[in-house]
Amino acid sequence: MPRFTSVPSSIYRAPLKASALVLALAAATSAMAAENGNQRYSAGIGGSDMTTPVVPGLYFQAPMVAYHASKIKGNDGKQLTNYVNPSYRAKVSIDTDTYAILPRLTYISSHRLLGAHVGVTAMLPVVKRKADFGLTTGSAVVDGFAGLSGIAAGMSGSETGIADLEVSPVMHWEIGDHQSVTFAPTIVMPLGDFKANQRVNTGFGDYYTFRPSVQYAFIGDGWDIGGRAVMSFNTRNKDTDYYSGKIFNFDWQAMAFVSEDIRVGVQGYFVRQLQADTVTPNASNAMTQKMLLDQNGNKASVNAIGPAVAWLMNGGEMLIEGKFIKEFGAKNRTEGQAFWLTISKPL
Repeated sequence: MPRFTSVPSSIYRAPLKASALVLALAAATSAMAAENGNQRYSAGIGGSDMTTPVVPGLYFQAPMVAYHASKIKGNDGKQLTNYVNPSYRAKVSIDTDTYAILPRLTYISSHRLLGAHVGVTAMLPVVKRKADFGLTTGSAVVDGFAGLSGIAAGMSGSETGIADLEVSPVMHWEIGDHQSVTFAPTIVMPLGDFKANQRVNTGFGDYYTFRPSVQYAFIGDGWDIGGRAVMSFNTRNKDTDYYSGKIFNFDWQAMAFVSEDIRVGVQGYFVRQLQADTVTPNASNAMTQKMLLDQNGNKASVNAIGPAVAWLMNGGEMLIEGKFIKEFGAKNRTEGQAFWLTISKPL
């Protein structure tokens, strides 16, 4: 059952009130890349659907995720710190959660184009995002720390609502015994709510993402492997003048049947931002723009791995999959873990 989807999971960058304290705190978060460490693809969402046989028909899928992160990493892969004054550094703290359900409808027709079955897919996420920011300096009293801590608290927030809509044509090839390839050139459109003056939003902002993906599956004799390569190309966010650079994602999974209807295995992903972010200077808000320009040149990356189990009910009537994925090696973004529960059903 094909699924080519994206949802953000974490926190959002937005312009802040111009002040020396804001700029000091901004230096602490300027290592974040891909507009506050996020992207319009939910890494880890690809699972047993990548290795499930596809036949013409209508499919419904409902991946659900709970993501938590309490680490925010800089360009050196270490917890972000900031100079509160010239001689003292404060550690940036974060506690962020994303809860999302990603309902998707996919139709695969019996018609062929270039040898592939053609179809269409659409997905509209419903999300709840929460983020709490802070600074810690141990027991020392440092000039300016109280002001910075207050500003960090002001960045915190919680929002619930729909995220951004994505639609895509689908082409699915059977390329040999037990092998298939699926191509989906996805367009993600700004439908979710976004306010440029707050850090936590359900949408990403006023920009579009073109996200072609290629998926390969090998369904073996008692074991399956699958992989999905995704490339994201973004336009400039008109709400913030921010441009997130090109990002490459790769999701993979290897599963083995332990009974007629139970598969267990391992899943993982990696994310690599290939192009640095940029922001258009704006003389009318020079301090805010300086804050964002500090982020130019940073590239986000992370790796993840974890166990997965899938239950194929009644020979294919429904697929239920659960997995836990732990991130590591993050740079210029959050580092956390996610629980996934996915229900897939042909209609």
